[in-house]
Amino acid sequence: MSRCATNFKDLASSYDAWYRTPLGAAAHALESDAIFALAEVKTGERVLDVGCGTGIYTLELARRDVHVVGVDPSMEMILIAREKVRQAGLKGYVICGSAEALPFRPERFDLALAVTSLCFVGRPDRAVEEMHRVLKSDGRIVVGELNRFSLWALLRRLKGLFMDTIYNRAHFWSRRELERLLRQSGFHPSAIRTLLYFPPVPFRTFLKSYLFFEVVIKKMLPGTGAFLAIKAERR
Repeated sequence: MSRCATNFKDLASSYDAWYRTPLGAAAHALESDAIFALAEVKTGERVLDVGCGTGIYTLELARRDVHVVGVDPSMEMILIAREKVRQAGLKGYVICGSAEALPFRPERFDLALAVTSLCFVGRPDRAVEEMHRVLKSDGRIVVGELNRFSLWALLRRLKGLFMDTIYNRAHFWSRRELERLLRQSGFHPSAIRTLLYFPPVPFRTFLKSYLFFEVVIKKMLPGTGAFLAIKAERR
């Protein structure tokens, strides 16, 4: 079993709970907007959601009328994702599999998403190479990852000194590191967004002012947002 599957086995039932908190909802709204703005999803496309977890992006892709397949190494996560798609009455497939050995033929997909999944993969270079393999010649990839140079990453590291969390085994990425990984695997990075400049304060009243941080702190400390989203084309 891969490292990712082992990490998330016991978290599957509570994974979505964070997204229902004020902090989680605010963060996800910004992240999702950035991911889909870069992805430019088109009706009828074949889309692969790598490290789909409980199907958060898989479900949204299915709503956009594409042929979506989600893949994740955690069967516990997969079962939750499948149930979400079923209850929503949408079309989409969710299968158990490894990002480092995707169970698909070459050049099958138009778009691949990998949102906060490479940080938990044992061989991210191999995972990106696999996404390159299964994308069509004019395909594209959108990667969303946790920024190493951010307040959120610092606080998560500090928290890990006192308790065992999932992020103790995560790799926090820098922009240059992600761009280098994509280029080495045959992709050409074409656009990037950095966001989540507001502190991870879990109070609804505070979060009402998050746009101030997204504008002002971004200008003062560019590149220090907690979330990196990169689009790259297959070469």
